Parts: sequence; C-alpha cells; structure tokens
Amino acid sequence: MIVETRTYKLKPGTRPKVLEVLRTKGFDELKRIGVRCWGPYASVEDETTIFWMRGFPNAAARETMSGQFYGGAAWKNELADAFMPNLEEYNVVAVEMPEDAVNWV
Repeated sequence: MIVETRTYKLKPGTRPKVLEVLRTKGFDELKRIGVRCWGPYASVEDETTIFWMRGFPNAAARETMSGQFYGGAAWKNELADAFMPNLEEYNVVAVEMPEDAVNWV
C-alpha cells in the first residue's frame, strides 16, 4: 500500500479549528472516497504542528482518490476554506509499506 505521512505547520492559534475540521468533515470525506486515515496528532513540541497519515491501496488509487478529494464539492465548497488560510507550510512523504503496518481508524 502507499502511505502519505503529512505534517502541517499552521498559523498560531488555528490548530484546534483545523484539527476539528480534519477529524470530522475532512476524514468523513476521505473515508467516503476510500482513503484510510490515521491521526491527526498534535505536536507536543510545537503548538502549530500536526501530523497524520493517509493510506491508499496502490499508486494508481492514490492518484484517483486524491483527484476525487481535491476535485470534489466538499473540498471546494468547505474544506479548502478551513485549511488553506490557516496553513503556513506542509510536507508530504509517500512511502510503500505493508497493509498491516498501521492500525487504521
């Protein structure tokens, strides 16, 4: 499977809002599409950083599912406005790992 490790650095004071949106509406939409999610977790060292992961069956599914998410109504009509103004930087690393390597939510 393909797993993205995702680290977001947010504007100060916005982490609670971003975490709430991600845990509810963001994950609901990703799961509806078939993306597996793990996290999100707030950094204990930096109040502006969160970490989470997304899992896909393979590289082709990652491309398709990501397109469905970012091209979909939930992202365009609500989620982008909740994330993008609060995001200072992000880092995504995609790796291949065994299906059972993560206890997916």
